Amino acid sequence: MIRTGLLAILLLHGAAAPALAAGGAMHDLVPVDPPYRVTSGLNGKDGKAAKDISGIACMPPREGKRRCLVVNDENTGAQFITIDGHTITPGADIDLVGGGPNPNTLGTPPSKNSCSGGEGKFDDLDGEGVAYAAPYFYVVGSHGCSRGKAKFKLSTFVLARIRVDASGEPVGPGAVETTYRLGDALGLAQTVSAYYTQDLQTDDGDATPNGLNIEGVAVDGMRLFAGLRAPSHDGKTFVVEADVGALFAQGHEPLKAAPQVIPLSVGLGAGIRDLAILPDGRLLVLTGPAQGQTDVPYSLFAAGASVNAKLEPIGRLTGAQKGAKAEGVAVLGDKRILVMFDSVKDGGPLEYRLP
Repeated sequence: MIRTGLLAILLLHGAAAPALAAGGAMHDLVPVDPPYRVTSGLNGKDGKAAKDISGIACMPPREGKRRCLVVNDENTGAQFITIDGHTITPGADIDLVGGGPNPNTLGTPPSKNSCSGGEGKFDDLDGEGVAYAAPYFYVVGSHGCSRGKAKFKLSTFVLARIRVDASGEPVGPGAVETTYRLGDALGLAQTVSAYYTQDLQTDDGDATPNGLNIEGVAVDGMRLFAGLRAPSHDGKTFVVEADVGALFAQGHEPLKAAPQVIPLSVGLGAGIRDLAILPDGRLLVLTGPAQGQTDVPYSLFAAGASVNAKLEPIGRLTGAQKGAKAEGVAVLGDKRILVMFDSVKDGGPLEYRLP
């Protein structure tokens, strides 16, 4: 594996690395035309139209089309889509967690549960991020207490991957693997482990980021990067790096090696909303409010290996529907990215061009 971008910084500084600080100006990014069209509705919970799209990742183009996977955070699985030009055609759903704990899930269920609402039902995955690294799509649950009632739901503490062929079709009946070991990594992660399975907001309901939850994921083939929406402190948010081979090793032994943690200085009240890997190996970081802040814009950064170890600000996202929350980003190549949004029908896809 070539150690570039954020990986080089991690190797240089280790777990105690100083926060990468964003330098330079932040410009507004305007959606490019033509708009995207979804041929039929994406699938939400209980057969309803999807309005909670929270992640997307795509394979490289094949015959001019892209096979992608999107996740609606209230479902138990994900949905394949095909992008042809500016037309999105929904495809088949794929179940990832089912209706109860799977005895074949690798590792062991989390032993720590500090969610104040106690045990909740095993139901939705609360999928928050999707990544692709051949031959797998990866889908990550939030790994945090539920919002509102602060319940511990085992179904949300799952990381899944789907083996697909060159056309993006799942390979055989055993295409889906699931693991609990990302939870182990979070529980061992320096700086953020104290917030694992803690309530997402303080008891008085203020907007101070508190309990840990994952909101984005990227995979380079060997390493998985989990982007945290919270905790967020003093303008810093965090990425937890773990070894893919260890996460999906056969058996039920827990993960024992502490992961790397990198703090990113993305602004007060901001947390990570998604991650992707740029063609040059850097991480594309989508940020937004860590909790309910209304003055934190949805923005893009690139985490690179500059000599002064700073984040590169890319721009603030504009042009989305009112109330839309930027939750998923896919790199389409040639400086093109596709962003999908929570709280709007079918994710309200918008394409932006990176400067």
